[in-house]
Amino acid sequence: MKIALECKDIIIERALELFLKEHLVGKKDCDFIISDSKIPSAKPLFIIAANSPFLSVPFSKEALFDSLNEFNQALQAAMQKLIEEQRRMLEAKIESISIEFRKEYEQKIDLAIRDLKDKLVKALMNEE
Repeated sequence: MKIALECKDIIIERALELFLKEHLVGKKDCDFIISDSKIPSAKPLFIIAANSPFLSVPFSKEALFDSLNEFNQALQAAMQKLIEEQRRMLEAKIESISIEFRKEYEQKIDLAIRDLKDKLVKALMNEE
């Protein structure tokens, strides 16, 4: 887990720094951000607040890690689902392109066979 912190409450931020020191990275490198309020972010947001569905204040180190692991697993599952969906879409696109290519190739072969047949018939007719 790579985590960035962005808290307004200094006490919460210091507690998180103490508990999560080996997991902390910069915002651009993190898997998600922990904050004590809703902030605009392109990264997933784990909010610690009184009415938060993730973790409420006060919290213990154990409760924090349990909630973070659950959140991280949910993120991983969502990412895996997204990857699978993209893979299925790519396979469908490849299959569609393959079918189209096969049809075009078969049409070209059919035309070439007809042309050859016509030439052979003409050649046989000229021999007679």
